[in-house]
Amino acid sequence: MKVVDTRGLFCPIPLTIVSKELKNIPVGEKIKVIADDKAFKKDISSWAFETGNKLIEFKEENGYYVAIIERGKGFKGEKLIDKIKFISLGVKLHIKKHLLDIFFTKKPKYLITFVSVAEGLRANKWLEEKKLNKKYVMLPVPKEIYPHCGLVFGLKKKEDAVGLFNLLKENKFAVEDIHIVDKEKKYPKLEIN
Repeated sequence: MKVVDTRGLFCPIPLTIVSKELKNIPVGEKIKVIADDKAFKKDISSWAFETGNKLIEFKEENGYYVAIIERGKGFKGEKLIDKIKFISLGVKLHIKKHLLDIFFTKKPKYLITFVSVAEGLRANKWLEEKKLNKKYVMLPVPKEIYPHCGLVFGLKKKEDAVGLFNLLKENKFAVEDIHIVDKEKKYPKLEIN
């Protein structure tokens, strides 16, 4: 089992690292996470639920936290209303993507990913409240980036993508990466300083 040590890092960086590590292992495999950020204790269980991963074990040990997390198949929702909201969001995002493909020649070239759908929605709400939601479009995450459900913010210009990514990161949103939309559908990550 791989050990991911996030000691010395603070929210949202530990969740971002955990999310990236889980995406690199098959469904059903586990990782062990070590953290000392006080926010990690409350954040990890809700994050695991939101992303459809399983928090197998959580304990405090020698002044830090140890969590065992199993890679899940993505969020499915517990209650019927959760499932309906989740499915309707997915339908809405896919319709938006198809409309973009059909009616617009200038499509997003940069995609910002998040540790969970809920985190992307929280960021979108915050940006709407700040009236900063005009430069991006919310879309479904391409299966080449992440095979399960998710959302991304699509932007046309590199400087807008980097600026928005940094703004969200500075305001404690758990953004993961910026991916470049390429013709081969490989979506390489943009190196961010």
